[in-house]
Amino acid sequence: MTAELQTIFTIGVYGSTEESFFGALEENEIELFIDIRARRGMRGSKYKYANSAALQAKLKEREIYYAHLKELAPTKEIRALQWQADKEDKTKKRDRLGLSESYINAYNKEILKFRKRRADKILDPNNVLEAAKELAEYPPDKPLQRYVLFCVEQHADACHRSLVAARFRDKIGGKVKHL
Repeated sequence: MTAELQTIFTIGVYGSTEESFFGALEENEIELFIDIRARRGMRGSKYKYANSAALQAKLKEREIYYAHLKELAPTKEIRALQWQADKEDKTKKRDRLGLSESYINAYNKEILKFRKRRADKILDPNNVLEAAKELAEYPPDKPLQRYVLFCVEQHADACHRSLVAARFRDKIGGKVKHL
């Protein structure tokens, strides 16, 4: 019998409804919700359930722990690289299906620290998960089986969460599933 590969889940809010969003979390038995947005507010009423306070309350009702790891959010300078690429390609933000090479390179270098020579400076997914568990006050005696990385974009390939998930997969194994 072979061991089941860990699944690294990701989810975005755009294109979802409150019911489909929380339904996907419940259906996939998510235990820990890791918010990797820089800003935790959403404009307008359509996605008000993804505003920090409402989101955390709904997750708590479902017994899903919550952690915000702002350090995994792209900086304003990195986001500007994508805005410039979108402008050059005449792509509207919500129509984007992927990230520009300049954005990916900058995110990998500045946030995931791929290009640092010192191993202790490279993002370690195990350390990230431990920090998230601590922030969420996840029970230390309960093994973490299922967690999700969250940001807003509908298409995972158009969001930094895909880069974080790929880093996790490459370092700790498993597979990535975008909800």
